[in-house]
Amino acid sequence: MTASEPQTPSGEQIFLDHVGWFVPDMDAAHAAFEKLGLPMTPFTVHTNEQADGSRVPSGTANRCAMIRRGYLEVLVSVPDVDTAIARQLRTGLSRYTGLHLVAFTVGDADATVERLQGAGFQPDPPIALRRPMPLDDGGEGTAAFSVIRFPDGAMDEGRIQILTQDTPDIVWQPSVTADENGLDMLSGILLCVADPSEASARYARFVGRRADFSGGVYRIKLDRGLVAICGFDACRELLPGVRIPDLPFMPAVSIRSADIDRTAADLAGRGVPIDRPDAGRVIVPPEAGMGAAFIFHDGGVPPFGE
Repeated sequence: MTASEPQTPSGEQIFLDHVGWFVPDMDAAHAAFEKLGLPMTPFTVHTNEQADGSRVPSGTANRCAMIRRGYLEVLVSVPDVDTAIARQLRTGLSRYTGLHLVAFTVGDADATVERLQGAGFQPDPPIALRRPMPLDDGGEGTAAFSVIRFPDGAMDEGRIQILTQDTPDIVWQPSVTADENGLDMLSGILLCVADPSEASARYARFVGRRADFSGGVYRIKLDRGLVAICGFDACRELLPGVRIPDLPFMPAVSIRSADIDRTAADLAGRGVPIDRPDAGRVIVPPEAGMGAAFIFHDGGVPPFGE
């Protein structure tokens, strides 16, 4: 990682931090991600830290696929734990298996809460999340996050949140970071919605950045990463043959590759079905991506067109 592309933001920067899948079967998801060349972290049951230092189950558990900048999260519900977060996961999963979560990262959670309030949102106070994490040099560390969540209905597209990465050196352990396939940055998320104009204006306020429109797609460029928003027809043009089960829907994630030929060869060698529409992109269909298409792209090629 170079100094010009840090893992976490500073000042008023905002990055696309990670995206998340809701799945019914973690074993199946683990196998799918490993086949894509994305090693996963150990299975972790989530807890929330209370004011007295105690921890209570949140109702979900995860495994993550780490890349050099950003990561992919896969979530399942925990049996016999009934919380708002667990109910949200089960509701999303009843609509479709696939992408339901987008998380942005900032340097200052409290300042971001104030900005969001000024932009017309009603964020909950930041929640201190703690996760045990094995360390490459032995022992166990604690991954720490401060997460800003929102009341139900604030963002219809799924679980949309903003966080601070308080322990990035613990979260991005080299042993679980993909390095054989050339991938180096989570670069974008595609949202398909009924009213792209409304959604793009709302997300622009949410992240504090401008939405630009061309070719039927709104694009919001962050300090690192991109949010692309489109309607049904434009989604079908971007991803020919895509099955749209319901709206809103998150049909695709994009990941930048430092060596797209190496990425293509790695995927083909693993038996992953790929489409290569041009020299700068490789597309993996949703059937191989737990309900979401993967768009791997060269740094000079926009993942969702221009």
